Amino acid sequence: IKDGVVVRAKSFIYEGTPEDRLVRFCIIFFALMLVKNVFGYVSTYLTIYLEQLVLCRIRNDLYGAVQILPMSFFDRQRTGHLISRITNDVTNLRGVVVGSIASIVRNGLMTLIAVVIIVATSWKLTLLTVVLVPLNVLFIGIISRKLRKGSMRAQERMADMTSVLQETISGVRVVKAFGMEGFEKGKFSLFNRRYMTEYLKMRRFAELASPTSETLGIVASVIILWYGGRLVIANHLDPAHLMMFIGAMLWVVTPIKNLSKLNSVIQEGLASGERIFQILDIESEDEDEGGVEIEGLQRAIRYENVSFGYDDDIEVLADVDFEIGMGEMIAIVGPSGAGKSTLADLLPRFYRPTKGRITIDGIDISEIRLASLRSLMGIVTQETILFNDTVFNNIAYGLEDCPAENVVRAAKAANAHEFIAAMPNGYHTVIGDRGIQLSGGQRQRLAIARALLKDPQILILDEATSSLDVESEALVQEAVDRLVKGRTTLVIAHRLSTIRNADKIVVVENGRIEQIGAHEELIREEGTYRKLYHLQIES
Repeated sequence: IKDGVVVRAKSFIYEGTPEDRLVRFCIIFFALMLVKNVFGYVSTYLTIYLEQLVLCRIRNDLYGAVQILPMSFFDRQRTGHLISRITNDVTNLRGVVVGSIASIVRNGLMTLIAVVIIVATSWKLTLLTVVLVPLNVLFIGIISRKLRKGSMRAQERMADMTSVLQETISGVRVVKAFGMEGFEKGKFSLFNRRYMTEYLKMRRFAELASPTSETLGIVASVIILWYGGRLVIANHLDPAHLMMFIGAMLWVVTPIKNLSKLNSVIQEGLASGERIFQILDIESEDEDEGGVEIEGLQRAIRYENVSFGYDDDIEVLADVDFEIGMGEMIAIVGPSGAGKSTLADLLPRFYRPTKGRITIDGIDISEIRLASLRSLMGIVTQETILFNDTVFNNIAYGLEDCPAENVVRAAKAANAHEFIAAMPNGYHTVIGDRGIQLSGGQRQRLAIARALLKDPQILILDEATSSLDVESEALVQEAVDRLVKGRTTLVIAHRLSTIRNADKIVVVENGRIEQIGAHEELIREEGTYRKLYHLQIES
């Protein structure tokens, strides 16, 4: 078969007139170049595909890790820094994850072949080369350390710039209201300049690596040429061997130069990888911790001598002890900064008590599976969080395949159906980032509709009407009254008129419980509640 193929190939190439052979040669040449380019295209595309597939998975893993980080982490982090790690830092890994391996293999093999030739040609010149090479390796090591530190600083400056951008866009109303466009432009320009400075410093070292490495290689070749020439003159070395040795030395310069360039890319990638792993290595919330599944509240929620502090040396809450019976509405009141919101945040385990414990039907909430615990709860906060999506999807958030009639029913109960129906596309109207196209009262009513649709057994209302006008407050309060009916409710409010019908009022001041009782009891006692009540009546 082999002989037959060879014979046919020769006959195809050499038979016929010279003109025929020329045409066939042109066809073969064109076919080979076409195949080369096709395979080159496929190779490049597959490399990019694998690279982007890896980066996509890294982004997904990093985003997933961010989602399960504890609330204490977000209290200390700027949003822009997190965005920068998920976008810029992951993108910086682009040259490392796939292409670097192929380059290392290709240039490494070229270097190995050159080394074999060098060793086989002259052991004396090889020894001299071994003495000179460590200088190059030492230089590359110094450059690598500076590159990684410089890349880390550049990525931090990029994160700062991203934070400024995120804060300015989120607070654009305030910026425009105070006429601070010029100030914010200057501020962004400052951070942009800092990033550029750090990036240029890093690139200065990166671009220095390749020419310096090549120069050192040439210096080594010149020294070897001089020494080898002396050996040739003394008839201790064949001139042909010297030329082969120098040729191999010059040939190895290119792969070493390429590896030096690749080292710059790898060091940048390692710096970004270090920033990414700083997030991945943080202890996350464990949804399966405890392992106890709880079907619902049967008797009571109890705070048992609970203390908490965001920092180890400062207590926000101290020795808090009270009980919320099933179906009761408990109101938490007190001056600003007393610890009311923190007290509520401990129940869904956003934070963990530093002392004491919180129990549901006698079970410590730290022993209850996190997803099971939070499935019992609905939360409506003063700062309503809505997403840049349709009204329908915001109300049905967290519920898959939710029937439209259920969403409409929840909206009607929250006094939201009327204004939703008046919107251009009704329930399919996109409401903008954080619900920017809605008023404060409308956003609150959507949040209440969302809580109603979830139908939680335990409800946390954190100052749900404190920032609304009188008309909006009346509509929201009416919706709240429907929401709390038949549910165990923890309400935090500055306006005491909204919680007069609470079963129990817990007065908190300076992180401690000052008073507990019904409205009528507390109003007759000297204390913080009576003082707050009279201040609001007078105002």
